[in-house]
Amino acid sequence: MNWICIGVAALAALCLYLASPHQTLWPAALRRQAFLRWLSVPLMAGSIAAATETYGGWCGVCMALAGFMTTLVVLPYLDAWRRKGARHVG
Repeated sequence: MNWICIGVAALAALCLYLASPHQTLWPAALRRQAFLRWLSVPLMAGSIAAATETYGGWCGVCMALAGFMTTLVVLPYLDAWRRKGARHVG
């Protein structure tokens, strides 16, 4: 059950990252920014609810947030690695 909770939290983080204007993983997602931002909220709430029901209050919240934050850290690195040398100067 813990991998399901972490996976759903990772999906919430992916939705939030794809709604970012700086991402290049999936350019077509920029047309659906509002929907992706909205979708990340119920996904994260569901992840916290499932983890809390199984493992208890604080443990469930920490598990869901750990999966969420880890994914938010990994995705920009994945995006930069996929571009391999393409300059992105802001």
